[in-house]
Amino acid sequence: MGIVSTINSATRHVPTWVVYIALAIPAVYFTYALLTNQLGSDPIRAYEHEVGEWALKLIIAGLFITPLRDWFKINLIKYRRAIGLMAFLYTFLHLGSYLWLDQNFILPEIWKDIVKRPYITFGMASALLMLPLAITSNNLSIRKMGPIKWNKLHRLVYLAGIGAVMHYLLLTKTWKVEPAVYALILFGLLTHRVLKLRKQRARIGGVDVIISGHCIRTLAC
Repeated sequence: MGIVSTINSATRHVPTWVVYIALAIPAVYFTYALLTNQLGSDPIRAYEHEVGEWALKLIIAGLFITPLRDWFKINLIKYRRAIGLMAFLYTFLHLGSYLWLDQNFILPEIWKDIVKRPYITFGMASALLMLPLAITSNNLSIRKMGPIKWNKLHRLVYLAGIGAVMHYLLLTKTWKVEPAVYALILFGLLTHRVLKLRKQRARIGGVDVIISGHCIRTLAC
């Protein structure tokens, strides 16, 4: 049995609740470390950074699932919802710590930050885009919206990913390798998505030619 077959076989036996618990461990650890003052001289900033980076990692991990299936035939689709919801959890912790612990819910100061600091603007936009995705990440929403509308809505994750990467890049203010790596990975995933959509449209064009009996000017003709 090859590596791919072994991984796919394992996913059939590992329930999604295991993924939820595993991904929640860092959140519990960093929250405990914050409450017990174990995050250094600036614990609030350290906490914001740690949970924020986990949010970005999970957004990218969720976007990696389809390319993994396309490129290597590794099927982790059953865990995509869990990864997405946990990405929202870390986004919520990141945003919540900023609003509460950093700004103490002082709305004028928060608004001033959003307007004057681009990294806050991108971060806030990314967090807001994650909200409808988290709310509709359930079977009931899929049935009510229909698969097509639901899939279109959940393409917002790409914009959320772009916002999160821009938030990290602008936050550092100086050149650092780590946020640049995240940006390159996201660029690769977006490129894969665009190329895949083009291929799908080309195939649909080819079907249209056969059905209609004459050549319509599409990429397939």
